[in-house]
Amino acid sequence: MKFLLKMLLYAAIGFAAGYLTLELLYGRNSEGLLETIYFWLSIVMIVLAAALLVYAFIRRKKLIKLTNDKNRTMNEDDFDVYSYNAFNIITVTTAVPLVLSLIALAIQTMAAENPWLVGFTIILLFISGFMNLQASALINIIYPDKDLPEPGDKKYNQKLLAASDEGEIFIMAKALYRSWTLTSTMLFFAIIFMIFYSFITEESQIFSIVIIGFIMIISQLKYAYEIREK
Repeated sequence: MKFLLKMLLYAAIGFAAGYLTLELLYGRNSEGLLETIYFWLSIVMIVLAAALLVYAFIRRKKLIKLTNDKNRTMNEDDFDVYSYNAFNIITVTTAVPLVLSLIALAIQTMAAENPWLVGFTIILLFISGFMNLQASALINIIYPDKDLPEPGDKKYNQKLLAASDEGEIFIMAKALYRSWTLTSTMLFFAIIFMIFYSFITEESQIFSIVIIGFIMIISQLKYAYEIREK
């Protein structure tokens, strides 16, 4: 999973650097070339999203089969580790296609070159959302003895924490804190990147900068509110 996340991060950085290089070298004369790059980027995203969904479907079937198999060769401790890691992988490989298909849909819609491709991307987006919900429901299949909430429950977060022990809550808290720190750092550098991009290309990114800035402020206020002493 770490390798997959690193590859996605490196791919995003590489694309951003390449895009900025093209703008530095060619400026507005490269609009036709950039549209072609966008188009093929959306194709790559669609293919990658579809491949990840197929992989997630296979892993999900295998995990459910092993969960229901009372004669499996691995012991309970090994199976707990396997099922936990498999659940995390399935969650990632259904969440990433949801984002990729949404970005691809945005590119295809703005380009509006191929309505069939737009339609296919919309279908892929709905499939990604459905499989992401199915992945969330896996936790109830893996741990049938625990009183875990259903994914659509309005108080899902509170009930999930109530059903978790102190060790599980500590692991979740540590992971969420690290994710929050990474997200805040990446959003900060995204603002800096968009400022330089606006200067170089003369295409204003003020709206995006303001939106990201508000997200960072609200996120920080929410974090401070949640950890305050009561």
